[in-house]
Amino acid sequence: MKKISLVAMVGAIASLAAYAGQGNMNNNMMEVVTVEQVRGMADNSPVIVRGYLLRQNGENSYVFQDSTGTINMEIDQEDWGGLTVAPTDFVEVWGEVDRNGTSMIEVDVSAIKKL
Repeated sequence: MKKISLVAMVGAIASLAAYAGQGNMNNNMMEVVTVEQVRGMADNSPVIVRGYLLRQNGENSYVFQDSTGTINMEIDQEDWGGLTVAPTDFVEVWGEVDRNGTSMIEVDVSAIKKL
């Protein structure tokens, strides 16, 4: 009985280590992209962009700008994490591409931080 428990425990630890390693590898592999690059990406592609939130454009809609252009971002209340951002604050935004047809492209934000 002790041998089975020990084997199960070792297997669980190995699985957790592999999972943690995979998550770290994926985070390190993500590169910051530009608004121009976002426009060419597929729906649901994960993205990281850096730039400025210029203004609110609706209840959860904001206009984001980097050196290559502007794009709308959907930022739900819980995604702010208590952060207050001014148009002069340089921010990093994590999210995914949201394509609604051929002309409507925005970023659905999952996290934001000031840099």
